[in-house]
Amino acid sequence: MITAPHIKSRSELTSMIIDFTAKGGEVRTFKRGHTSDWTYLRDMFAGFGYELKIDRSFYIVRKIGEKGRPKRLTRVQAIREIDKVLVAHAHQPFMITKHEFLEPRP
Repeated sequence: MITAPHIKSRSELTSMIIDFTAKGGEVRTFKRGHTSDWTYLRDMFAGFGYELKIDRSFYIVRKIGEKGRPKRLTRVQAIREIDKVLVAHAHQPFMITKHEFLEPRP
């Protein structure tokens, strides 16, 4: 099932992927079992030396043992912080950023 309305068929999608990789683009891959589940991320980040918490409707991402009051983040801010740590530990980020595209996004 193709959810993007501007892509009409599977063959069109395949040709877009071939063009993208031919121009030096890289298809994002995640390790088997890697998920955005909060419990999984919390346990994985504990191994990296970070703690992830939910405080009411806010999120906290900080190094274990860090002093002071933790900064409360929105969901988007938390994902950005999580992505920074993932990239630092050679994992794929969850959010797609503009620098991943060879040409400007429409």
